[in-house]
Amino acid sequence: MEFLRRANLKEPLTVGKRLAVIGGGNVAIDVACTARRLGSEVTIVYRRSREEMPAFAHEVEQATCEGVEIVYLAAPLRTVTDHDGKVTGLICQKMELGEPDASGRRKPVPIEGAEFELPVDMVVPAIGQEAAQGLWRPAVSSSPAGAPLKSMK
Repeated sequence: MEFLRRANLKEPLTVGKRLAVIGGGNVAIDVACTARRLGSEVTIVYRRSREEMPAFAHEVEQATCEGVEIVYLAAPLRTVTDHDGKVTGLICQKMELGEPDASGRRKPVPIEGAEFELPVDMVVPAIGQEAAQGLWRPAVSSSPAGAPLKSMK
């Protein structure tokens, strides 16, 4: 993942003041902790509950001890941008858990009409073992379900 590579190699890296990390695996935890150590307020957005989260329990505990906030049962829908195209928020959908899917974890199901905005100035997707290539580009990103994420201006 580009974000972690740059941070580990001490390459120039712009980090938002309020950062959202999308995902629930160990890469998401690593990104969140790295951004927190670089001075950001960090929130992880994960569409399932803690019980379904694939990250190691001790990693999650360490992240929360470092001040990382985790919003469970929420899925990103779209970014909010200002007139200059800078990210100012992340619109998320509250979820509930349904029946287990092919992975054996309970499938997240959207709660109709339960959207909220998370005020952030940077979003880093870290979904799956291979995190997204680089930082979130709202015009070409997709939600965990594969639907396009749209920018709101």
